[in-house]
Amino acid sequence: MNARVPVTKPRIDLSFVLTPILEVPDVQHAMVVTADGFFEAHSGLDNETAEKLSAVLASLLASARGTSLTYYGEDSPLRQVMVEAFDGYVFVIPAAEGTYLAVFTGPGVAMDNVSYEMQKQVQTLGKAMVSPPRTDTAR
Repeated sequence: MNARVPVTKPRIDLSFVLTPILEVPDVQHAMVVTADGFFEAHSGLDNETAEKLSAVLASLLASARGTSLTYYGEDSPLRQVMVEAFDGYVFVIPAAEGTYLAVFTGPGVAMDNVSYEMQKQVQTLGKAMVSPPRTDTAR
């Protein structure tokens, strides 16, 4: 009798997506998070903080999606969530399916530079997270 073992997708090293964003002056950290509250990558946060932030961001994103859907309807998907605090900003944008890119900055950041770099890296992230079709289907 063969036992069925769940197959898990290997984690992809996504640091190459975060590195260019971290080069923008006054950017402090960046993360790739899932809609269900897990992180796929982060820029040197301790894992406990990354886990907490992922859960909080999932809640924030669910509220933002619900607000957008309720007010604007299904034809207006969520494009960005931004939180402003005295100590800086948090920017979150959709990336690959069910995945988001979050960037944490100081208060003096050039928002246009952050937004531009995030958009560039989301395109890169989407390509990295799509697996090519298997060609070896024979067993």
